[in-house]
Amino acid sequence: MFIAIDIGNTMLKAAFFRQSAAEEVLVLPADTHMDEFVAGLNRWLSVSSEVEALASCSGHWPVSMPKEVKLIKTASNWPLEIHYDTPQTLGLDRLLLANATWLEFQDDLLVITMGTCITYNIVKNGALKGGAISPGLQMRFRAMNHYTSDLPLVEGNLEAPILGTSTEGSLQAGVNVAIAKEVEGMSAQFCHEFDLDTVFICGGDRNALRNHLKKYIFAPSNYELHALKRIHEYFKNQGLS
Repeated sequence: MFIAIDIGNTMLKAAFFRQSAAEEVLVLPADTHMDEFVAGLNRWLSVSSEVEALASCSGHWPVSMPKEVKLIKTASNWPLEIHYDTPQTLGLDRLLLANATWLEFQDDLLVITMGTCITYNIVKNGALKGGAISPGLQMRFRAMNHYTSDLPLVEGNLEAPILGTSTEGSLQAGVNVAIAKEVEGMSAQFCHEFDLDTVFICGGDRNALRNHLKKYIFAPSNYELHALKRIHEYFKNQGLS
């Protein structure tokens, strides 16, 4: 039995696995539901003394986190070589998702995460080469509202046309449509320069691209938790945990 835990900037996620499939999943806002989240983890841990738990954290680590939970480190023995000039600054979420996706596909690929930021991660010849980082969907909406006096904070629109005929529609075109065009263009250039055939898109805002980029592979819901399980199994098979 295994618990996968993802402590993000805005969301708390966890899944309880008895076998290969998640038996139960917790998804809660990070700013208001930490106590409820930790209570859920304790309930799962009480099922058996043999339950193992591994967490990734890009947000705030709760002081009440059960001691049984192990925190994955950026300096872990990853399956991919890390060809990055500043590996100490490489985000744990990028490391986790690139390595877990490579374990799944066993091939060169571009891994795109659609979260607080959009990250592009090049995996080539068994190594994480690097990539790019740009503002995520919600960050763009909030920035335009925060740094201007008149632009409102609006919700994203997956069906937004490229022609905005109102301020709200123009903002949605400038974010939803523009992000899809950015990802499409960046993906095409990365795939051309590094001879990649596979583009894998994951992260909480991945659905913002589904209507625009149908030829790419989209991760299932809560893929980060399945990625943690895959990495945990790799560590165990290698005698690293």
